[in-house]
Amino acid sequence: MNIRRSVRLPTLGVFAAALLVAPHPASSQQQALPRSVNFGTHAVGTVFNAVGTGLAKVATDRGPIRVVVQPFSGPPAWIPTMNREGKPEIGIINVTEIWQAYTGKVTPRPLPAGAPEMKPPYTPQSNLRLLNLGTNLALGILVRADSPIKSLADLKGKRLTWDFPAFPANILSGLATLSTAGVSIQDVQPVPVPEVVSGVRALMEGRVDGAVAAVGMGIVSEADARVGVRFLPAGQGPEGIRVAAGIMPGGNVNIRRPGPAGVKGDTPLWSYGISIVASTHMSEETAYTILKAWWEHWKELEPVHPQFRGWNPDVFVQEIATIPYHSGAIKLYKEKGKWTANMAQNQGALLRGELPFLK
Repeated sequence: MNIRRSVRLPTLGVFAAALLVAPHPASSQQQALPRSVNFGTHAVGTVFNAVGTGLAKVATDRGPIRVVVQPFSGPPAWIPTMNREGKPEIGIINVTEIWQAYTGKVTPRPLPAGAPEMKPPYTPQSNLRLLNLGTNLALGILVRADSPIKSLADLKGKRLTWDFPAFPANILSGLATLSTAGVSIQDVQPVPVPEVVSGVRALMEGRVDGAVAAVGMGIVSEADARVGVRFLPAGQGPEGIRVAAGIMPGGNVNIRRPGPAGVKGDTPLWSYGISIVASTHMSEETAYTILKAWWEHWKELEPVHPQFRGWNPDVFVQEIATIPYHSGAIKLYKEKGKWTANMAQNQGALLRGELPFLK
């Protein structure tokens, strides 16, 4: 017995000493962080791809996680796998479409009279979560610069691009814009076109009087150079905006300054935000870490693309969010003093698929 004890004691002592000098295991945060994540965007050449590329670079350069851009044809190609498996880990999408994906609905309110029936583009994807909001995209009705049409009300009885079978979501854009001024699709002469690019070409060729289009589109720049074009001002009355928000939740009327093709002066236009999203499959620390890099280094984004003008932490948290925020984002926003009592209350409503700003 004495011999056995004399052998065991030194053995235990060596083991204890080894524990003292051995390196500490990685922290739980380090263990939780992946080496890389993918960022789903629209196709190369789009605004959303450019924005995603800029965000990916800043996150990679300034944080411990490599963010790799993964272009897709559009959100329907990656939303289901993000919801089901968390792949890709991050995505960029507008505030209306992400609400449609989360709830599996087309609009929160019935479409105005005369609007076509539209099938929901998604089944409910309840694992989606918001990381942050960004700057707004603006859209409206484009007319030729020499047109006598000066307002949306002047479109009554005129030919307007419509139908958009290649991208039906453009119907919602047109309806929302018209609704800001109390104009219905029944007030105009709808002219079927496949999508908005061909619609602007129809405007250049004189086949329509107005065309649904977005600010910043290359075809708008081409039309402005060839024939001269301008966007009609959206209505700014509260009732029109309320109706439009029931068609495209999360949108609002904002003033666009002159500079982009078709914007000849300060012009109110229907606008909707950009959402950077993830899913509940992403850990809290991963979401927190990536978002923190964007929060601290947002000034590096503006030189990348014009869409980053105004892209700063002040717009990351807004009460017009259309889906619930990720827990990792909430953690950061609480640290920064941006998570208000109203946002906490809104989060509960958003988890139920409700839109607090429509009440």
